[in-house]
Amino acid sequence: MNAVPNAMQTPPLEVRESRDFRSYHAFLRAARNFMEGPLVGAMHDAYERSIAAAGGTPPADWRAAERVLDETLEFQFYCWAYRNLQRFKYHRPTLGIFATLEAQRERLVAQLEATAAATPEAELRLDAQLEPPEYFRFVPFHQHTGGVAKDALDGLAYEIGRRTTVPAHADPNGIYRILFESLPQKSYARVLDWGTGHGAALVTWQRLHPESECHGVDLSAPCLLVANQRGRENGMRLYLSQQDLEHLDYPDAHFDLIFFNFMLHELPRSHTRALLAEACRVLKPGGLFAGHEFHLRPNDPFQNVLQRSHAYTNNETYSIPWYDTDIVAIGREAGFAAVSVEPFARLNRSVHRPGRAPISANHWNLYQFRK
Repeated sequence: MNAVPNAMQTPPLEVRESRDFRSYHAFLRAARNFMEGPLVGAMHDAYERSIAAAGGTPPADWRAAERVLDETLEFQFYCWAYRNLQRFKYHRPTLGIFATLEAQRERLVAQLEATAAATPEAELRLDAQLEPPEYFRFVPFHQHTGGVAKDALDGLAYEIGRRTTVPAHADPNGIYRILFESLPQKSYARVLDWGTGHGAALVTWQRLHPESECHGVDLSAPCLLVANQRGRENGMRLYLSQQDLEHLDYPDAHFDLIFFNFMLHELPRSHTRALLAEACRVLKPGGLFAGHEFHLRPNDPFQNVLQRSHAYTNNETYSIPWYDTDIVAIGREAGFAAVSVEPFARLNRSVHRPGRAPISANHWNLYQFRK
């Protein structure tokens, strides 16, 4: 492993969570599990009843399915829940993520800054003069008010927000291991986490692949401070830098692997080709650019309506254009020799009903671009 000397390992940074905070967020997780399970089943039942009452002809596409679902109380409640459970998570007075962090601001900021100050310049490159692209500046992704790059605690809020979405018994980093297990199993000398955020994926990769020199790039300095903190806590030497993914300062043919986690839906289609071309440039010949992303399930109007509704209810501004993007053609235009898109079966969950066909409420694909 690319490890830092033992004397340089930093003590853990811990956000203190009260019992009430944990109970509240456990309730929100349980409510979300109900929304994504039994409520989806009830919604599909109402959908089928409405179709039968109208003559029994199934909707031909998502637009027709949406007209049916819009009239059902179950779908209206589903959309309310998708919107507001996330809002409650961040904004609840005293028990929300923002209030909990604010009460500990001085200590948390001081520790993040102290860890950054003790980190060699080559391992944490922040650019206070970087002008983020407009598509990033003005979108509060996932209802994270103000975005993830303006407040010193945004990285920690993002980290907690991800963890508190996962059921309490599940490992929030499991989704990264599932991705990594699905890639060609070989040694990768140098890897890049494309949009590293709070760094959990990169830390997970380094644990699994101690032979790799690990780099992470992101537009958000607050997120990179958290990634740096978590890497140093684990005794890892990570190379983190604040950059625009469309204009990287790495040399040509620098990485054996570039991986990403649900990034493509966060990018406007007008920038996708340039972003992929830049990733291709810094990838070695034969190298792999790969990641997972949610999408529309083919020939499933019901799922397509639910998936599209998430864009409106959770501030996923670029999701709708993403669903209509020919990523294979754009990837080839960007310089990749081969592009593979296949259903990511291990991430695709269904709502099961005894004696009846399962319902697909989500759909994930695995994307692999080979240079």
